[in-house]
Amino acid sequence: MKLTVFCGSRFGRANQYQLVAKQLGTQLAARHIELVYGGSQSGIMGTISQAALDNNGDVLGIYPENLFKSELPRHNATRLITTKTIDERKKLLLTEADAFLVFPGGIGTLEELMQALSWMDIGLIKTKPMGVLNMNGYYDSLRQLLDTCSEEQFMNPAIVDNCLFSNNYQDLLEDIVNEAVQNGLDAAGSN
Repeated sequence: MKLTVFCGSRFGRANQYQLVAKQLGTQLAARHIELVYGGSQSGIMGTISQAALDNNGDVLGIYPENLFKSELPRHNATRLITTKTIDERKKLLLTEADAFLVFPGGIGTLEELMQALSWMDIGLIKTKPMGVLNMNGYYDSLRQLLDTCSEEQFMNPAIVDNCLFSNNYQDLLEDIVNEAVQNGLDAAGSN
């Protein structure tokens, strides 16, 4: 199974984000789930990917060349795809995945989440499990916004219902895997 994790190139204010990112990367490797991510070694992206690699996990980094001066690509990823543009990167993050997990992050993380939801809604990609790690209520407002969009009939309720929110990464990962299997992904991670 390939899991795209949307997360940031910053660490965030609380040390808990780094701790959970490291645990998540370790858990992905232990469960033989390939990490697909933005390809940086900075911030939370770097923490999750290094933890997966340290535990013999598979890591696919997708990195736009010459875009960021303050970030470095993770050259020791199992596979590193270099794209010409950030739009190419985002497309690959969406199409390479069997499922998604959204870690607390900034505006780029939110953009990736919204693009995934939009593309699923209009059929550019098939509907895939979308887990949202709601640590300490980080995404409570987002959940409320999505519910309002659905209730006001500006968004397909099925897309909102597909978003799994949890404050526990282990429970969320289990829910994502179960949803992926129910959607036709076999235990070995292929359709």
